Amino acid sequence: MGSEKRQKYHVLARGIILSEDHILVAHCIGMDNTFLPGGHVEFREGIRTSLSREILEELGLESEVKEYIGAVEAAFVMEESYHQEINHLFKTEIQELNYNINPVSQESHLEFYWIHIDEMEANNLQPYPVRNVIRDYINHFSGPYFESTFEKNTK
Repeated sequence: MGSEKRQKYHVLARGIILSEDHILVAHCIGMDNTFLPGGHVEFREGIRTSLSREILEELGLESEVKEYIGAVEAAFVMEESYHQEINHLFKTEIQELNYNINPVSQESHLEFYWIHIDEMEANNLQPYPVRNVIRDYINHFSGPYFESTFEKNTK
C-alpha cells in the first residue's frame, strides 16, 4: 500500500519551556530525533487545555501555558503512512523545573532533557522549522511565527 493511501492528520500543542539558554526537549526512546513536550489535541478540548494535560501526563507536573508563539506545519512519511501535522507552540512555564536537572518522564517510551539553544540541530529537534521559531522568539522578533516544511527545502 502506497503512502498516498494511508494518511493521517495531527493537531498538536507543544510547549516551549526555557531555562536560561536551554530548552526542554522530549525524546522517544529508540528514535533519532527530539521534539517539544506536548502532544495531540483531543476532540472537544481546547489547545491550551491539551498542552496542560499532555505535560501533566508526560511529566506529572502542573504547567502554566502562556502566550501563543506560533505554528509549524510539517509532513513526513513513517511506516508507509503519510503524516501531516500542525504544531501550535506556546510559551510554557513549570515552576519546579530548571536546566540543572532533567525531569523524570511518567511515560516509559519517553525521556526528557535540557539542551542548549545552540544544540537544536545536533539533537535533531523536529519538525525542523520549530528551530527557527524558537530562535526568532528568543531574539524578540515580532510574532506570532509561522514556519512550514512545505515552503522550505532546507534541513
